[in-house]
Amino acid sequence: MYKNRGSKTTPKSSITVSPSQIGMLLECPRCLWLYFREGLKRPSGIFPSLPGGFDRLFKTYFDGYREKEELPPELRGLGKETLYTDRAFLDVWRNNWKGISYVFTELDLTLKGAIDDLLINEKGEFVPIDFKTRGYPLKEDTAAHYQTQLDLYALLFEKNGYPVAGYGYLLFFWPKEYAQSSADFVTELVKLKLSPQNGLGILEEVVRIVRDGEPKAHSECEFCRFREFSNGE
Repeated sequence: MYKNRGSKTTPKSSITVSPSQIGMLLECPRCLWLYFREGLKRPSGIFPSLPGGFDRLFKTYFDGYREKEELPPELRGLGKETLYTDRAFLDVWRNNWKGISYVFTELDLTLKGAIDDLLINEKGEFVPIDFKTRGYPLKEDTAAHYQTQLDLYALLFEKNGYPVAGYGYLLFFWPKEYAQSSADFVTELVKLKLSPQNGLGILEEVVRIVRDGEPKAHSECEFCRFREFSNGE
């Protein structure tokens, strides 16, 4: 099993960002700029704890199969991939306060993220898998919205010295029905090609946006429209 090389111990950078933040904030360059330059966060909404609660349940569910050295039914048929078994390292990489990080000194940026789970393929390469809870079935372009997030997880592992596969998975959950205090979930596993190089390009774009002047809001950004309305603009 691979040793945990940890994160680089270079000095702190001026920008610290997570894969999930980038996936959200790149929807609107102005939101990205306001977050890092003015400290203005997007509203989290009134139900942010529900997906997080389901994520914890799914991780516990996966860990049960990990102890049995089996794949859960949702992943069976993948071939020779197995669940990553070292819980000591996995628990750190899953922890939102610790996670896995890397300092890009040339960008003055730290990328820090927490994964949901991890597979190992027959070549010994890391295969990230991320859980996504939804209220309804997938649309044609749903998975593409999370491409950047997986690319950045691959970049994190690569920069920390771990072999990374050229693909990863998104496991979507959504409720089908509810009866007798029990919810029946439908799942769909989506495989995506991964590119750490594309992830690095995204980080370079983040730095460019943050260091430039305030950009225009995306035409469909509801958060910017709300700010303008609240400020009487």
